[in-house]
Amino acid sequence: MTDDAFCDLLIIDDIYPSSFSPFRTIEYNHYLSFFNSALLSLEGWNLWINNTSFAENKHEQETAVGTDLRIYDFKTQYNIGARLVYITFLGNASRLLPYLEERKLPFILQLYPGGGFAVNQEDVDEKLRKVLTSDLCRKVIVTQTVTRNYILQDKIGCPEDKIEFIFGGVFNSNVDFQFSRDKKLYKHDKDTIDLCFVAHKYGDDLVSKGYDYFIELAHKLAPRIENLRFHVVGGYEPSDIDVSALGNRITFYGSQPNGFFADFYPRMDAIVSVNRPFVLAPGAFDGFPTGACLEAGFRGVANLINDPLALNSAFVDGQDILILDDDIEKDVEKIIPLLMDPARLAELGQATCEKFKQVMDVDRQLWQRTRLIAAEISRLESLVITRTIPSASIEKDAEINNLTAEINRIACIAHNHEETIRAMETQLLSRKFILKILARRTLGHRLYSAVRHCVFWLRARK
Repeated sequence: MTDDAFCDLLIIDDIYPSSFSPFRTIEYNHYLSFFNSALLSLEGWNLWINNTSFAENKHEQETAVGTDLRIYDFKTQYNIGARLVYITFLGNASRLLPYLEERKLPFILQLYPGGGFAVNQEDVDEKLRKVLTSDLCRKVIVTQTVTRNYILQDKIGCPEDKIEFIFGGVFNSNVDFQFSRDKKLYKHDKDTIDLCFVAHKYGDDLVSKGYDYFIELAHKLAPRIENLRFHVVGGYEPSDIDVSALGNRITFYGSQPNGFFADFYPRMDAIVSVNRPFVLAPGAFDGFPTGACLEAGFRGVANLINDPLALNSAFVDGQDILILDDDIEKDVEKIIPLLMDPARLAELGQATCEKFKQVMDVDRQLWQRTRLIAAEISRLESLVITRTIPSASIEKDAEINNLTAEINRIACIAHNHEETIRAMETQLLSRKFILKILARRTLGHRLYSAVRHCVFWLRARK
């Protein structure tokens, strides 16, 4: 790639193309195929994940998607031009702000919990102020109500019109799992009730993710339910907390790759997750539900989880999930009746699965972000100096304008009348191919991208 290369969307990330962060893999692979886009990698995985090379990780991603991807290392290709930059996590945005300012590159920040973001920390607040009040920051995507409320405070001063609230994250809700076909049920497919705990272990911390709670819960439940078994996935070991009283009723699997869970979760009845905010680091907190809980739910595992920051805005306690209190005695009395009723336990697992797939539908999650990015690219296009349009293309302007007006009309109808979506998609697709031809002759790529954008939305709405 030459130094004067240009793209509409430039993604800059510290972990991708490593597959360690699945939600980024899904999101970024979509953008790399959907937009005229490229990605610059900061190659941060070497600091704390593994020592694989950039070339190895890039090859793995290209093999997975079946095509070449525009992925480059930041240190040699930092001069690439773009209309818009997309960054996930505050830590990355703060590090990159001088780079963005020097090149006057506008950007969107996806502000997930973690990644350098914590509340009520003076140094973090200073980073938030610099990033979010920058004239180059066009939008900030927030996924939790606590994040939105925090950055709206006067001490941060983020303008409200910059904030886009999208509950949840980009997770693979389209896993190959059908509850009636794949779920292993107690007293039907197996003789045990299986509870699991799944989380990364950070240093010697046993509290922030609730591992200590899970072991205490296991000790209280085991004497009362004979067929109960316990499973721990992550860097936790039997020596962390004494589990000798549980004998062979508890199994430790260590850290596992994503492929492990396709077989593991269908055998689990429930996942237990009691998170404690502000423990791992001052001001640090997890999103709700956690990524592990979502992935378990997509495969029919009932979620027994707490919500200490009142982040839940989509799930009904006792119907979709079971909310715990981080009060072990009260929680035991909630959990035992559920575990002693196999039919109710199965119903909760199925309800968790269905509701998670509805709320966290990957197409809807991607659509909401794609729409935001496309709108910013379109708005910024007139502000960016690009190649002069050849005079031969001008004679097609009228045709392009007419098609654009028709596309907008169809999109408006589709937004207001969902029952006409299928018919509208047919019309849009026919125009998609017309514009594809025009794009090659008149540099009408932006219009073609707009049609792809509309078609994607229509499919996501079905």
